[in-house]
Amino acid sequence: MKNKEGLLFLMLAVVVTFWGLNVVMVKYLTTFPPLFVSSLRMTLAAACFLPVIAAYHKSLRLSKVDWILLAGVGATSIALHQITMTIGVQYTTAGNGSLILGLNPLATGLLAMLFLGEGMTWRKALGIGVGFSGVLIVVISQHGAVQMNGVGDAIMFFSMLMYVTGGLLIRKLVIRGVPVLLITALAQVFGMVFLWSVALVDQPVSYYMNIDISGFQWLVILASAVFSSALGTLGWNYGIRQLGASRTAIFLNGMPFASLVFAAIFLGERLQLVHLLALFMIVLGVYLGSKKIPQPAIGSPVESTTKA
Repeated sequence: MKNKEGLLFLMLAVVVTFWGLNVVMVKYLTTFPPLFVSSLRMTLAAACFLPVIAAYHKSLRLSKVDWILLAGVGATSIALHQITMTIGVQYTTAGNGSLILGLNPLATGLLAMLFLGEGMTWRKALGIGVGFSGVLIVVISQHGAVQMNGVGDAIMFFSMLMYVTGGLLIRKLVIRGVPVLLITALAQVFGMVFLWSVALVDQPVSYYMNIDISGFQWLVILASAVFSSALGTLGWNYGIRQLGASRTAIFLNGMPFASLVFAAIFLGERLQLVHLLALFMIVLGVYLGSKKIPQPAIGSPVESTTKA
């Protein structure tokens, strides 16, 4: 059981690392219209899951409620999250945006406790607090003092809530018995449809057809779509199934640090000694918030933990 949980933690750490790299890749692609890049990435990610949908096609037995929840995941954690994040960063600083998105574990823990009945232990609360403090150190050391920017910060906060909402809906679908692989595949398709709907309202098809993309830019888009959006989302949803929404979300504290490291490697941004302190606090926060305290069961001291 411990070995399995350790591998699960490693997988989530890899996912968050790829998401940190994805921030750098998306920044590299800022020469293109944001809605176009998001829609294109989600299209390629959805294409990766077409074999999954085909495999489940004959045995697909989803209720009306399941379809509504799946559409909700695609609308919230994919489409609305991407759209509002794209708009929000135009009206606030990168530091504020990272800090607000870093509230994800805290918001997930609170909402999972309210709507899904997941417990909030002192270890989980402490882990969220310590990890978020590490995120705060990363943001302030990189961008200086945080100042509120009104509308932009409000939009980023809404973007963060949309991602949290999608995670809670995924947990709800898992409880209802829908396979994680199918949830991920169909949510990507719904997200792609919603994103392209908004993109085509913003600009006609002819506008996007005339955009020139180099071979290397296609490679970056493909890497972002496959490793971050497709495989990353699959791994994350599997983590939600095994650990619950609030324990899984704590790993997101590591994403700002991962972005900082990759920005130093690929964009030449400086790393400082204070970032090592931030890394320690983030890792400590993840450890405190994600580990379960074993509670011996009567007559079975070994089998003391259950799947979330």
